[in-house]
Amino acid sequence: MNVLRENLKSGVRLVRLDTGKFAVLAGDEVLVETGVETLATLTYDEAVADRSPAKEMRARERAHYEMQAVRSESFARRTEKSRKKGGKGGRGGV
Repeated sequence: MNVLRENLKSGVRLVRLDTGKFAVLAGDEVLVETGVETLATLTYDEAVADRSPAKEMRARERAHYEMQAVRSESFARRTEKSRKKGGKGGRGGV
């Protein structure tokens, strides 16, 4: 068994077995055992993300930044609309 990738904080490992297959281990539990390296890598990345202790904090930060983007977009739209007041003759011109 050869360890290819390991995340100590989440306890997830991607290993290549002696049979040539790839396995993703979370603790002692085998999440997936496959001959396809890409599938094993994707499963590993998902398992690390799911078991990450900072997962909830990242979700809150992402929600905050999305709300901030919506507010900025709304402000920009209102500002752009207020600039279209026109000059001496109004918006239609003289």
